[in-house]
Amino acid sequence: MTKKELLEIYNKNYTEEEYYKQNVTYAFSNEQLQNAMKKLGATNEDELTSFGYGSICLKSKFKEIMQWILKKEQEKQEWLKSLSDKEKDIIIKYELYNYECDYTDDIGSVVDLFKNIFTWNDIMSVFHKIKRQ
Repeated sequence: MTKKELLEIYNKNYTEEEYYKQNVTYAFSNEQLQNAMKKLGATNEDELTSFGYGSICLKSKFKEIMQWILKKEQEKQEWLKSLSDKEKDIIIKYELYNYECDYTDDIGSVVDLFKNIFTWNDIMSVFHKIKRQ
């Protein structure tokens, strides 16, 4: 797998999947809320709940959607754990640069991001390689 392909898989978000698109929508205005109600099949606002950040779904589907999201997150964690050492290094390096750790010398955000996936030593090893470049 090429670096580009690996990062495309890594960056794919469950919010892009059809199940999510059908069951969760966003509303930041009254007009958008009315459109969201139509899309989700709600007859009044009391049938809706929010994940925060403007996302809404039917209350009756909230638990099902949350279980689906948790399953997707678990699948991604398992995929990350299954990567080769070279592939892990690519992902870690990507996030170290993404969080600008090479400028701040603070890897805490990346350590938190990969908690229970990659070890502190895995992350520090890649960080040291970056700093030597």
